[in-house]
Amino acid sequence: MRWEARDALLPGATGIVLVVIALFLAAGLPGKFAEVREFRAALPCAGAVGPAAGHGDCLSERPATVLAKERRKQSKSEIWLVKVDPGAGASPVQVRMQGPGPVFDEVERGDRVVLHSWRSTVWALGLGDLRQDAHGKPGDIAFAQLGVTLALAILGAALLLAALRRALRRPRDPVVRAWRAAVPCVAALVAAGVAITASAVADDAPLVLLVSAAGCAVSGAAAALLTWLLGRRATDDVVLEPTALTGRQVVRATVVGDVPYSVEGYDHLVLDPPLEPGGRARLAPAPDAYGKVVLDPLPDTLVPLRLRRKHVADPRPGRWWSDVVLRWYSEVVLECRDGEAPVLVVAERHDMRRILGALPPPAG
Repeated sequence: MRWEARDALLPGATGIVLVVIALFLAAGLPGKFAEVREFRAALPCAGAVGPAAGHGDCLSERPATVLAKERRKQSKSEIWLVKVDPGAGASPVQVRMQGPGPVFDEVERGDRVVLHSWRSTVWALGLGDLRQDAHGKPGDIAFAQLGVTLALAILGAALLLAALRRALRRPRDPVVRAWRAAVPCVAALVAAGVAITASAVADDAPLVLLVSAAGCAVSGAAAALLTWLLGRRATDDVVLEPTALTGRQVVRATVVGDVPYSVEGYDHLVLDPPLEPGGRARLAPAPDAYGKVVLDPLPDTLVPLRLRRKHVADPRPGRWWSDVVLRWYSEVVLECRDGEAPVLVVAERHDMRRILGALPPPAG
């Protein structure tokens, strides 16, 4: 299997999982939005008072007395609770409010409030001319689920498209630089954020879908334009000023290639100054930051060619996630050649300066 096709398996599988979850959530949306339409079409109850009020399809209003209010920490969030007594022999009701205001901040123990109910669900609490929605008001769950569904569908589709492009990429195609994958990822995250924000702000499902589609179109067009502009750069070469090697140092770096000194797990380089003035420094791969265990020094036949930015197609030995997410812009690659074998030295910029100080200048 080609490297490109093999590397497409993880994003492709993740995309399929996200799309399947989105489809599963979407299957439950019609029922939830049907309930929302029924709630919005409900009329005020006529003559229903006391404990039985609010148990039907009409909108009821029941007077109640505030027994207590509480601001409670739950995990990393905060919840606002008001406990009321509807009277007429009914049990006290604890209402979880949506945020601290306007009713929660103003209400005090002993105040008379109004419980707004529908189908046994308290959806708002009134205090004089003020009214505040309660947590779990019909429509909240439906729109939250719609936002999550759209976000998962957008991210899943983006991953599937990325996996398809990677699997179909021909070996003769130009190298894929890191930004070619980073830009579409950021665009997909922005589009998913627009969908979630729209579902949290708007109270109309078609409007949420329209805004989400517009977000996808705008972010996709911006990503395409940015990719085109970045693609006009003539080179991906990097220029770093070498740091003179004054003593033994150990840096984090990986040597990749079909050579004996490229060993999995050896992700450090021990840099030793030359034994005599004008000589060549010694670089030896090591598995730890202390350089207690080292391989034979890199041979004198290793010739640096050029320093460049990372490509998506660069090998990622043992650190897939950190390379993809964290190290694309902090790491650079030194292309070398040992005889006929191509060799890559991958390190972060500050470590690469030290490596350059221990190696002869790149050819050309």
